Amino acid sequence: MKVKAYLDTNVLMDVLQEGRPASACSRMILQAVLDRKIEAVLSSQSVVDASYIAQKAGIRQDFFNTVDKCCDYLNMDQISTSDLRWACQNYSGDFEDDVQLSRALDTCCDVFVTNDRQFRARQEGKHKLLRFMSPEEFVSKMKGQA
Repeated sequence: MKVKAYLDTNVLMDVLQEGRPASACSRMILQAVLDRKIEAVLSSQSVVDASYIAQKAGIRQDFFNTVDKCCDYLNMDQISTSDLRWACQNYSGDFEDDVQLSRALDTCCDVFVTNDRQFRARQEGKHKLLRFMSPEEFVSKMKGQA
């Protein structure tokens, strides 16, 4: 059975912006998605947020190319009213992360991949069926299962 990973916005930004600390690992994750070795979920809001950052960073065309290439492979997920309510009721210090966590739980992901150490620390162990990993940890896990 394939691992199902929820990808945080910062993982998409790693793919787009070479030189970020987790860029290489995040690109490996995306390649594994494109090769259909793993299943990945990404919030459509993450894509919209990344477009704003990409425009500010002057990499808009790279953004368009990456998103266009991934549309057939990533499960694009929608945020609902119930996710917003869940995030309000389960606020852990970062509302945006909590909304994405709600989606990861609702879509039955096995792992939440994020560079946000504080978020991982706040959530690890709180959810029986969902693990939290950095891109580096996730790539290491993928290599161990190969």
